[in-house]
Parts: sequence; C-alpha cells; structure tokens
Amino acid sequence: MRFWHCIQSKACIGDPHNFSIHQASQHAMDNQQYIYDELAHDLGPIRPFLDDPDVTEIMINPGGLVFVEAAGRMHAKGAIITQDAVKMAIRAIADLTKRESKSGDKSALVNGSFSDFRVAAAVEGVSPDGYFMSIRKHQDKSKRPTLEDLMRRGALTARQADKLIELIVHERKNCIIAGATGSGKTTLTNALLSKVPSYERIVLIEDVRELHVTVDNFVTMVTNPDTGLYAQDLVKHAMRMRPDRLVLGETRGGDTFDLIRAFSSGHPGSISTLHANSGRDALESLGMLYQQSIPAGASISTDSMVRNIAGAVHVVIFAGRNLREVDGEVVIQRRVEEILLVKGAKDGQYLYENLE
Repeated sequence: MRFWHCIQSKACIGDPHNFSIHQASQHAMDNQQYIYDELAHDLGPIRPFLDDPDVTEIMINPGGLVFVEAAGRMHAKGAIITQDAVKMAIRAIADLTKRESKSGDKSALVNGSFSDFRVAAAVEGVSPDGYFMSIRKHQDKSKRPTLEDLMRRGALTARQADKLIELIVHERKNCIIAGATGSGKTTLTNALLSKVPSYERIVLIEDVRELHVTVDNFVTMVTNPDTGLYAQDLVKHAMRMRPDRLVLGETRGGDTFDLIRAFSSGHPGSISTLHANSGRDALESLGMLYQQSIPAGASISTDSMVRNIAGAVHVVIFAGRNLREVDGEVVIQRRVEEILLVKGAKDGQYLYENLE
C-alpha cells in the first residue's frame, strides 16, 4: 500500500536534513489516504457512507450493527459488518497511530484523528458484546454550514444570529458555547468564526482538529497527552502569541483556570465550548472546573470565583439536541435554545439576562 511504500522510501525516512516540508506534507496525506483505504477495504459495506458527503457519523456497534447519521437523520443499516472486519480496521488504526491495542487496559481504547475524519473504537474487554467503532467525518470546507445555513435548518433564528454577530463579532464579548455531545457546538463555533474580520489574528487550541477559520493570520495548536502536551500548556503559550481572539475547542478542567485568565487578559471575543445541560448549568460547571484547575496550594472563595468567571465570560450559548421520530425515521434537531448575557455577580451568584 502507498503508506508502507512511503515509510520505506528514502523520500520519507532518509537524512532528516533532506526531509522537506513538501515531503512531510505528502507523508501526512499518504498516512490519511492509507487509513481511509484500510477502512474502506476492511469495512467494505460502509464504503458508500464514507464517500457520501451528507453522512456525518458512522456508528458500528458490537455484532456489526451499523447506524448512520446523514442530513440530520439517523438511519439503521442492520448487521452488515463482521466482527473480524471491525477488528482488522481497529488494528490498522492502532498501528498507524503507533498505539498498541490489547484488551484489559486503557490501550483497548483506540482513537485516531485525521484532517477529514476521526475514529473512536475499542477492542475486546471494553464491551462484553465485542468490538465497536464510531467514525465522525469532518465536513468539507465548501460544505461547512454558515450562520445562514443554520438559520435555514432551524438551528437558530435570524434574530439570534444577528444578536450573536453583534455580541461576539462586533462587540467582542467572550463566549462559552455549551451543549451535549453532538449538539452542534463545533458547527456553531465555526459558523461564528467565519464572521470574524479578515484582519484579526486567531489562535486555536484543540484536542482534535475540527475548528476552521477564514482569516489568514491564525495558528492551530493540538494537544498530545501521550507526550504530556495538554490544553493548559497551550493556553499559556497562546497568550504569548499575540492573539486577537483565543479559541479553545473545549474546556475540561485542567485548563479552565488559565482559560479564564486568558479571557480576562486582553483577548476579547474569545470562545470555548463546554459540555452542559443548560446555560445556567454551563456557568455552574465552569465554576466546578475552575475550582479543579486552581494551582496547587492556592485557594479562592466561591464569591471571588464567581466574580472572576462573570468578569471573563460575557455570553453563554446553549445548543440543544432533540430526537423525534418522523415517518419511521429518527430526526435529530439541533437548535440554539438559550443565549445568556452575563451581567456580573452578587453574593456568589451569577447575574444574567436570558435573551431567549
């Protein structure tokens, strides 16, 4: 296969001084093409879904049961994949990402991130029912939804879109976009970033590359827990890179204290996402994560913490995700359900106005 030809050739592993940027780029593309070809080969019956631009997620459950999300609808495809095929595909991903996969420990969880898709899978020992895998496809740049597209889909109203552009793009309010997994947080973030003026500098920090901007002056940094490179480190580093806006793909805890500091340190219009069940819950969760990430030996009162967060986070958007059955199909509706304008804090409580 092309990948193995590449790594065995002098163009890929010769004298490191002769390893050009072009060759490095080609090597990365070959890696991605290899894993895509492996998935298509080992999981032949799902090849049409890999190639279909409307498909955003392919879920392979134990027993080979396949479910596909396409154009906002969930489709059950039946047991069309064998467990041996899933096993071979997972092993290929583990080999490519240089991670050993074996049952009984953390290495049973296999993850791979590529420019066009990401894979989360597990070998035996995680589920008593067998192997499973989820493939999330990143949308092509030309098909990435704009705010106008999201309005047409009913994900937000024209009034909401105008308000978000006013607050985040023009007034440069710092924003937390909250919601459950699959609620459209990243999609909304990308749509908002597409409205940022072209002359601004944006620094993005992610675990998996999913954020995209239209400005020319930007830098993307990706965490790597395997080498001890965490979001907390990258947030601190980003503050030295003179960003006009800082975008953190998701705040999970270790980085929250530094994120709030960055939000408060001259980078207005910054954005992060957070898993939460409502706008109010997002503020409470942010406080919990903030407490968890305070430097060792330091302490802060609840009142001071709430004031710090309220002074740094100006807008909270809650994106909801609801399922309903229509004509025998499961329809997934993603919609902006809340926009909170944070106005301050008093007696350890957030003061905010719900604009929706």
